[in-house]
Formats: sequence, C-alpha cells, structure tokens
Amino acid sequence: MTPRRSHPTAGFALPLTIFVLTLVTIMLAAVMVQVQADRRIAQSSGDVVEALVIAQAGLERYMGHYDSSSTRPPDGDSLRINLTGGYADVVAHVVRRPADTTAGMLYIVRSRGRVIKPTQGADPQAVRLVAQFAVWQSATMDVLGALTAVNDFACSSCGGTYLLIGHDQCGVMPSVPGLRTPNGPTSNATPPYIDPATLEGPSASAFASQAFIGIDWSAVIGGSFVPDYTSLVNTSSWASYLLPGNTTLTNVSGTGLLVIDGDASFEGSYFDWRGAVIVGGFVEFEADTTRVRGALVTGIEQQIMSPPSTGRWGKSGTHLEVTYNSCYVQNAFASLAGLTPVPGGWMDNWASY
Repeated sequence: MTPRRSHPTAGFALPLTIFVLTLVTIMLAAVMVQVQADRRIAQSSGDVVEALVIAQAGLERYMGHYDSSSTRPPDGDSLRINLTGGYADVVAHVVRRPADTTAGMLYIVRSRGRVIKPTQGADPQAVRLVAQFAVWQSATMDVLGALTAVNDFACSSCGGTYLLIGHDQCGVMPSVPGLRTPNGPTSNATPPYIDPATLEGPSASAFASQAFIGIDWSAVIGGSFVPDYTSLVNTSSWASYLLPGNTTLTNVSGTGLLVIDGDASFEGSYFDWRGAVIVGGFVEFEADTTRVRGALVTGIEQQIMSPPSTGRWGKSGTHLEVTYNSCYVQNAFASLAGLTPVPGGWMDNWASY
C-alpha cells in the first residue's frame, strides 16, 4: 500500500480563514468604536448647544424679571432659574455708576447655563456662559404743569367749565402750575379756573427743547419708545400706547401712558384718562366731559418741526378737567422701567475673556 503524500499547501486554508475573521473582527470593532465616538461627539455638541439655549433663556428671564420694576438690581445680584433640561445661574454686576444719579447705570449680566440629565448623575453634562451689557432705565417724566401746552392754549367759545389743578392729588409731590405755557392762555371770555396760577415762559423754542421739557420727541417717534400697543386695547392695564398720526378718540377711557403722534380730538360724551397723555400736535377738547388725571402735554412736536396750531379749549357746554396726580404718572411710566440691552453688547463664552 502506497502512503498518501501531503500537498505543500495542505492546512493553509484554516489559518487564512482565522486571519480573515480576525481582521474583519478588528475592523468591525474599530467601526463600532468610531461610531460610539461620533455619537459621543454629537451628543456632546448637542449638550453644548442645549447649554447655550439654557444660558440665553436664563439671561432673558432675568432681564424680564426686572421689567416694569421701579427697583434696580443691586451690584452682585444673583438668581438661579430652573429650566427644562437644566438651570441657569445669573449674576449682575455694576460696571459704570454715574456720580449723581442711579439712572443710566451700566450692568454686565452673566448667565451660566448647565445641562442636567438625571440618568447620568447630578454633574452637568455641558456648561455655557453668555453675557449681556445692559443699562438700567428709570422711566419717569418731569411734570411742569397739570397741563403743559408747548403750543399755548386758546378758548374757542368758553361756554363750558374748566378746571386745571396742579396740586398733587396723590399728596406726594409738590404742587405744579395748573397750566404751563410759553405765553399764557388766550381767550375771548373769562379764563378757566387754574390753581396754582399759570406760569409762563421761557420762549416757545426754549420751552419745546428737550433740555427744558425733558422729552426727546424725535427719539419717541423714531423707535426708541417701544409701546405695549399701537391701538387702544386693554386700556385698563396701565400699559403704554403710541397712536400714529392725527387721531380722533370718541368715548374713550383708560389708564397708562398715551402718546399721540399728531393732532388729537377728544369727542363724544367723554374722554377719561388716568396717567400721562402726550400729544405731538394740538388738541381739540370736543367731548362733553374730558378728564385727565395725572398730566397732559401738548404741542411737543415743535421740537422737530414748525409749531402746531394753538390748542383749543372746546365748544360751548363742555367740561374740561386736568388734575395733577403724581401716583398716576408714576404708574403710567412703570412699564417702561427696567434693564435695557445695549445694542451689540451680547457675548458668548464670556468666561474665556
């Protein structure tokens, strides 16, 4: 019997198969490791973005917390704000403090957002810090008179009753003139009842200036004043309103800050407003009963254009009453107070600076 002779390549297939399987296993393991690494990178990137969202949301919540507030935040004020997916720690520091007033203080408000995932423990999965420069805005108005008529006032028929009272009905502030104008009232009959007496001057141009009257009309109508509404809705909420152009108001009552960019005519049975009314042009008081409890300013558009017509007291049989009330004026401007972001003053990753 002749013995079988082995082939030179006998037994080679098995090691080759094992080698190929090992190589494939290594490649698959490398792919799995890479996939897991990519997932971790993607998850980490997502967590960083989520931390940015939380930080920004906390910053906006903090700024909103001081909207419509008459109390500015103290230096170093801090607040933790819990949000979906984590929380934000917000701190405000004063970086510029005017020497003679608390208005216009410059703050840096920093918000550190942290992403928390309960399934992965209490440690933050990502942290992001943003910052915003902001100015504390104190909203108020210097009341020169119960009725401040930059464009003077005339009595057209003087058949009704008129009361202009400058004694503070809130009992907080000193009295002001019942009527303040450059030249005093003109009339063709007995002047209205004014207490304290009318105070005249300075000249019309000086009277209308921002330095004297304390209102920058070009800024108001140019966009710096952002009202709550541009039509008379929700008028019992002490909100702010900006009505564009010449306006006729019939049977209107409300509270807050009412700004009219143009001439105004109050008509119907009544016009009754508590707060502050500022009219760019002249006013015709044609309603049977007109009451403004707070303060009224007319003719201020003279700052930026030719003087408007002289305001007119109204028709025969009407009743006009303007009484100074400092509390109503303060309430009218309260919605405008707060932290105002400085344009271009937002920064990301503040901690790296």
